[in-house]
Amino acid sequence: MTQHSRRLARRATIAGGVLAVSLAAAAPASAALGSANPASYNHVPDLRSVTFGESGPDKVAWFTFDEPLATNAINPAQFTLGGYASSQRIPTADAASVVGSKPNTVELRWTSNDPDFDETTYGVVNGGAVRAFNGNQPNRVDSTSVTGAKGQSGTRGHSVGPELTGVRVDESNLNANVLIYTFDQKIDTGAVVAANFRFIKQDGTTVSGAGVSASASDYEVAVRFPSLPNDHLVTEAVEGQVADFGVQSKNYANPNTPGVVAVAGKSKSTARPDLLAAELVLNGGSTSVTYSYDEPVNSPVANLFEVRTAAGATVAGTSAVIHADGKSVTVNFPNPSNGSQEHFVQAVNRFGAVRNVNAVPVLDDSAPIGGNAGAASTGWTSAPDATSATFNKANGQVDITLDARLTVPSVVAAQFSLIDDNGDVIPTPGASVVSQGSNGAPGAQTIRLQFLPSQVAVASAVEINGYNAGGLLGTPFTGSNFNTDGANAIPVAQSLAARASAAAIAPVGTPKSAFKLRPLKTQGVLPAKVRKALKPAKSTKQAQANAKVVRAFLKSGAKGKVKKVAVKKAAKKG
Repeated sequence: MTQHSRRLARRATIAGGVLAVSLAAAAPASAALGSANPASYNHVPDLRSVTFGESGPDKVAWFTFDEPLATNAINPAQFTLGGYASSQRIPTADAASVVGSKPNTVELRWTSNDPDFDETTYGVVNGGAVRAFNGNQPNRVDSTSVTGAKGQSGTRGHSVGPELTGVRVDESNLNANVLIYTFDQKIDTGAVVAANFRFIKQDGTTVSGAGVSASASDYEVAVRFPSLPNDHLVTEAVEGQVADFGVQSKNYANPNTPGVVAVAGKSKSTARPDLLAAELVLNGGSTSVTYSYDEPVNSPVANLFEVRTAAGATVAGTSAVIHADGKSVTVNFPNPSNGSQEHFVQAVNRFGAVRNVNAVPVLDDSAPIGGNAGAASTGWTSAPDATSATFNKANGQVDITLDARLTVPSVVAAQFSLIDDNGDVIPTPGASVVSQGSNGAPGAQTIRLQFLPSQVAVASAVEINGYNAGGLLGTPFTGSNFNTDGANAIPVAQSLAARASAAAIAPVGTPKSAFKLRPLKTQGVLPAKVRKALKPAKSTKQAQANAKVVRAFLKSGAKGKVKKVAVKKAAKKG
């Protein structure tokens, strides 16, 4: 069967026994990791979606492919789920198997641990993890975003670590003297450090939970404070604070950022300077953050101010200036790797970063400067995710658009592979990089690779190395956050098909009257025996059965009849 015939079979639709070849490929059933068109190979299981569920006490995840799978033993280590930080993956599932009622789906089951699916953004499968039911062909490495994931655009909160969102008095038993601290994601309940929780009275006195027991649930930590002999009652608390490493995330052990929040029913205002807000300022090639306080401050110490990326890396300030109002401080930060500002989502001030007129220092605290609403690095992972690929079969160039800028130079052509319709690698000697994209302003960037036109002409998709379930396949490029967070600047392995030709897409606003089909002069008519085997495609299953009939006909080398179609004169106007 020729490659041309295979393409016809894949795109063919059956209507009244006539073989009609579509002019444009159908929209994909699911997108690849960066919302690109997914790879689609003949007779090869292609990853289409990852979804979550529960089965009794167990967490389960379903990796769904585009065709039935062989029911041989499945190794759960060949599948993994990861979060926004591209290098981080949850523990391997305890079991994996093909679902009996859904033969194109692998179910992963966790019985020995309870992962936090809310902090999971992508799924990735190793090459050869599954095989096709018919033909036994193995899948290729691929990844996709998790259906319904809550972690796109950075993270649900402001970083991959748990963020303090609320503090309240436990009024169920006031004699216990307990404050309940709430976080924005599930925490590791076995790694809580009670000594790193405090509350602040109106006069600025801090009371520590050191040496006092704390209990924790998924999102909350209940800290018991001493009441004697100094009578430090939690009913006097105006603010609650958690210092570094008070808690860590359930999945990846990412530590919290220090934070101070008002106790429920009270305002964030004490005899200490209180950080109210922070704003990221991008001015050309410079990066600065303006910190705003509730009272005049002085004596700023630049290196006690920090910015943090969504993946948790930290950069310290280099200079600080107080504004004329006395309540605002602008801190300048360096621009590593030609700028990684789009990854900065939190502003932190350390103890003593500023003081008030009474020389009382500020406490460790933070405020969002990006988060989901404002961060410019808004993909499913901290590394650049591919959003589209364009193949130029005339000159052999392949353009890949990424959702964030790169470190320039960092693109390695050898880490990209062209794959044909059958899922086989096309040898690509002499591939080179034409353009690495721009390291100017934050935002989407396009890289251009040069292959031989003969290689691109038969390519169905491009495969990009990166992290898979087993580790790092290779480093095709690094994001602009490389100097601040090298491990999380490397992408997840991804396969994507070429997007539709721009010439086949009508501009927005084109009137319906402009859409006229060219009149058919001839039609290919299938033999009566083949037409009889075709049934109305009222379901995906029947459509697949029809496609098999057509493929068998084309493979046999037989030819259908060609009949002329009368063309009305009015149709010639189209």
